[in-house]
Amino acid sequence: MATLKKDHRGLRRRPLYTPLAIVIVSVLAALLVGAWLVASWGTTTVVLVRHGERIQQEGDSPLSPAGEARAAALARMLQTAGLDAIYVTQALRTQQTAAPTAQATGLEPRVIPADNHGRLLRRLKWRHRGDVVLVVGHSNTVPLIADGLGAPIDVIAADEYSGFWIITYSRLRGTRLLALRY
Repeated sequence: MATLKKDHRGLRRRPLYTPLAIVIVSVLAALLVGAWLVASWGTTTVVLVRHGERIQQEGDSPLSPAGEARAAALARMLQTAGLDAIYVTQALRTQQTAAPTAQATGLEPRVIPADNHGRLLRRLKWRHRGDVVLVVGHSNTVPLIADGLGAPIDVIAADEYSGFWIITYSRLRGTRLLALRY
């Protein structure tokens, strides 16, 4: 019977391990919740512009000299803005509008078809949390993108090219819109 008591002595509970395990699990849970909050609080800044003036109003024509000057002005404004991504449509005029900014920042513009603005909105909301993104669109897609981010804007007239909208989007803080001209 004396040997049996010796075996039971090794099975005694250690009072320090249970509280230590609870503290470790609590710290890990707090770190996970904190990381989630930091990721959710990331504010995405979307700079939304319409392409520059083009030579012809029909078809996929290139930018006019005025449109090229507007594209150069956009590049000067955004070269130190800390852009993380540039999105354009398949149209030549949006790509030419973004080209000087892409060259100044060293970013490669990503092409998303104009009729697929839903895909762009998903990317802006999920892949670019906390980023600064330039989107060059058209008179009919710019209001749709702004509305999808929760910042409705007015209809853009056919001869209006100077609109410059800065939309800040945060899942926890909401959406804010700054409408400018350039």
